[in-house]
Amino acid sequence: MLREESGTLTARVEELANRAESRAAQISESEARIDALRRSSSEAGESLLRLHGEQKQAEEALVHQAEALRKLEATEHDLLETSMRARDDAERAAFEHESATSQLNALKQNAAELQAKIAGFREQRDALSQESGALRDSLAGVRARHSTLTQILNDRSYTADAVQKLFAANERGGGQNFRAVGVLADYAEVEEQHEAAIEQYLRDELEYVVVETYDHARAGVSMLRDEVGGRATFFVDSLRNLRLSSEYEPIVNFRAEDGVISRLDKLVEFRDPLGAAAKQFLPRLRSAYLTDSATAAEKLSQENSQYAFVTPDGTCYQGRMVTGGRPDEVGPLGMKRELRALDAEVMQLEHKMQEKQAALELVGTELRSTEQALTEIDEKQREADREAISAMHRHGQMQSELARLGLELTICQNELARIRLDVENARQRAERAKNQHTAAALSRAEADAESARLAEALVLLRGSIQSEQNELAAARAKFAAMNERLMAAEALSTRLNEERAELERREAALQQQVTSILDETSALGKQSEDLALQLEGLRGEKLRLEIRQRELEQEWDAARTRVTQMEDHLRMSRQSLQELREQRSHAEVDRAKNDSDRQHLRETCMSEVNAQPEDLIATEAAFMSGEELAIAETNYREMKQRIESMGPVNMMALEEFNECDQRFTFLTRERDDLLQSIADTQQAIAELDLATKEKFEHAFHAINKSFSEAFHTIFGGGMAEMRLTEPDSSGDAGIDIVASPPGKRLQNVLLLSGGEKAMTALALLIAIFRYQPSPFCILDEVDAPLDEANVGRFTRLIGEMSGQTQFIIVTHNRKTMEMGSVLYGVTMQEPGVSKLVSVRWEESDASDPKQKAAAASAA
Repeated sequence: MLREESGTLTARVEELANRAESRAAQISESEARIDALRRSSSEAGESLLRLHGEQKQAEEALVHQAEALRKLEATEHDLLETSMRARDDAERAAFEHESATSQLNALKQNAAELQAKIAGFREQRDALSQESGALRDSLAGVRARHSTLTQILNDRSYTADAVQKLFAANERGGGQNFRAVGVLADYAEVEEQHEAAIEQYLRDELEYVVVETYDHARAGVSMLRDEVGGRATFFVDSLRNLRLSSEYEPIVNFRAEDGVISRLDKLVEFRDPLGAAAKQFLPRLRSAYLTDSATAAEKLSQENSQYAFVTPDGTCYQGRMVTGGRPDEVGPLGMKRELRALDAEVMQLEHKMQEKQAALELVGTELRSTEQALTEIDEKQREADREAISAMHRHGQMQSELARLGLELTICQNELARIRLDVENARQRAERAKNQHTAAALSRAEADAESARLAEALVLLRGSIQSEQNELAAARAKFAAMNERLMAAEALSTRLNEERAELERREAALQQQVTSILDETSALGKQSEDLALQLEGLRGEKLRLEIRQRELEQEWDAARTRVTQMEDHLRMSRQSLQELREQRSHAEVDRAKNDSDRQHLRETCMSEVNAQPEDLIATEAAFMSGEELAIAETNYREMKQRIESMGPVNMMALEEFNECDQRFTFLTRERDDLLQSIADTQQAIAELDLATKEKFEHAFHAINKSFSEAFHTIFGGGMAEMRLTEPDSSGDAGIDIVASPPGKRLQNVLLLSGGEKAMTALALLIAIFRYQPSPFCILDEVDAPLDEANVGRFTRLIGEMSGQTQFIIVTHNRKTMEMGSVLYGVTMQEPGVSKLVSVRWEESDASDPKQKAAAASAA
């Protein structure tokens, strides 16, 4: 009851506090609104005065601008008539130029589109080639993994050594009556989430060798015993002989709440020819359950020790036994699942590979057709360019006249537009000032009304918040008293609960003591009854012993007489005993000798014929004696000597052969992979050689063309070119440079003079820079062997190229220094002290862009 009242008061206090806060916020908002309205009213009054003056000024400016506008419109009308007549003449002259230009622009646009299309096709071809190579590498890796898994599953490398040797002997045809179908793991199918548990639990069963008949099983056992060695379990399987049992033990009803997922035989399926019938011959499947955790498995194994409980990681709990750990490698079930996934991935990658090859061929075809179209458009473009140039000259004459008239008209129109803009601005300022004056008056009236309304609301809010604060104080006092009562009641309840718990603990202890006393009383009663029965038995035994004592005393007297007689007989027996001991010692010596001979014969039989003496005796129908024994001994010694001369027998030959065979198979597979990789690498090298050759030919022709032009410019005539030499033994061709300066015949560059060689090398350098521009270039006294005329040509070329490349030139030539924008020099004003002097050319050099070299340095 107190808690309900306390909750009610708490809710009431919170409600009153919230209302008080909301009232205070409303008051603050209203006061801020009133202050804002007052400031707005003051600002509106000032704006009314300012806008009235602006309106008068705008109306006066509008009258002056209207008069000027009428005068300029008359001037514009006269200029327009003159300009229209001149425009008609210019349009007729420009028609031919426009048609030629439009045709040329269309051809240029088509050429640009085709070039962009060719670049896109080349990029697409390169991208497809890279994607094809990546897919080829991925496919090779997946195929290698697939081959490895297939080899492991075919060789059954995951099974024991005895099983592997047995299948190896079966494949070689070593056992005439033995034929293995496979192992049990080849037919098992398990869902992926249960593979680890099933593989760990059925680790031995999955290696069972599946045979069709018991004869094959017996032949396999004989082969293991006599040839390959080791042990294995054979599963006799025939779909004709396997029948599902009609009596199938019911599943123990474990609840899902206990942590049991399912019995293992419900999670494993066997493919034909085994089928579901194989489960009835695997009792461990029917007595094992899969649990969801180790805790549940441990608890269930303690309660049901006749069943096995397996966790998802393969740990097995059965009674007091726990089997688990980490597997050495992936089991056969996981490898089969991975093999199926790899099959799907190989098919997918092969499909993608075919798509990429088809796309690559399509892109190649489109690229060739586009390049052919580009060649045709380039021819048309050159012809249209010549027509456009001739039309441009005719159009230029008419355009100069039209430009003069257009300039006068433009001046007039600009002035007219300025006046019209001034008129429109004046009209807008007047209209805007009028509207702002009206809006300011309206805003001031609204602000006054709103301020009065908010003042009234503020008075009402302050009154209501005072009453609510009084009510809140009273509710808080009542709530504090209620809390004190509630805390006292809770303390009393806690103490009573503690006393009740203590009494319950004492009552339980007393009940346990009463139970133990009753158990001890019943045990003492049973012990008293047992002691009474033992007492009766002891009394009867005492009487029997007393009678026996009297009989023994009588026998003692008779025995004493017999002892005297026996002492005489004993002396005689000791003499006989001494003689028997001597005979026994001789017999023991003979027995030891016979044992040694027998052991030697046994060891000889085992080492020489690998059989026990008992087995050899059982095979003999009759024993030899006399001459036959001597002849047999002679034959034995001869045979032994021949065997010893042959040397020791290699018992590991079969195993070494199997290892060599597996190694040969592995190396063969690796060799095939290497050959395939070599073929792929050669194909990639061929593709790279083809791409390199194309790029080299393109660069060679472009640089050769620029080289001829630069040579002609530097020498003021003549011709030069680069030529490819005959390929050498490596298949690579060299480059020869032939040049023909003005007035000389064509000859190798090595036969030129020093200055001509320098100028030819400079022309080649400039040609390379034009093909592949560089941000900067350093030239060290390249103008030293040049005369004044050639230095001038050199500086002009440098000036033309300095727009995209910064040149740093080390020179002593004054003419070369004149074309630099910055000059650095090193001087030695004092002995042993050098100083750097720099000069930056301004004004004249900066005005001519062709004379801007990046830097010139004098050393």
